[in-house]
Amino acid sequence: MGQPSPTSPDRAVAALAGTFTGSGASPSVQVSNRFNVTVYGTFVATLQLERSFDGGTTWNKVSSYNRTVSYVENEPESGVLYRMNCTSFTSGSISYRISQ
Repeated sequence: MGQPSPTSPDRAVAALAGTFTGSGASPSVQVSNRFNVTVYGTFVATLQLERSFDGGTTWNKVSSYNRTVSYVENEPESGVLYRMNCTSFTSGSISYRISQ
């Protein structure tokens, strides 16, 4: 069986996806336990995965990327918010996805 087509509905329980073409922060998504993080595109920029324990008032850097990556994170606490933050942007287009 092949990959689902791009028009197939996303089957993730929680998903946040988008594209950066400049600096700024994404909306947030609540995830816990194991979840996927994917960053892809052709870009010159720095992107940070951030989390908040207080409903989005304060954000803490989890990891930083300046290239295409895909991996699994683990959040043992429930109620934690995650977002992507493009902290420096020079050129290109950066797509991201956080899903569970």
